[in-house]
Amino acid sequence: MTEELSYKSVGAWLANESQQLYYQFTAHQDGSQGESIVMRSFHWRPPDDPIPQGSQLMTRQEALEKWNALKSMGWRRCAGPLR
Repeated sequence: MTEELSYKSVGAWLANESQQLYYQFTAHQDGSQGESIVMRSFHWRPPDDPIPQGSQLMTRQEALEKWNALKSMGWRRCAGPLR
């Protein structure tokens, strides 16, 4: 893990601004013992609203691996698109 992530409330965001793509990682409460993470993808071209592209449920470990892979490809942490 390259940095500590907090998935509570609004989640953690990564952006690829050249492709106008954003990922949001948030905690998912499904009643199971392990913590699950939902990764949501958005296309965003200001001044329009973000357009949801899909979502994926994964384990915390899978989410950390995905986060680190995206960061190594040049994605940057951000506050997320404003609505």
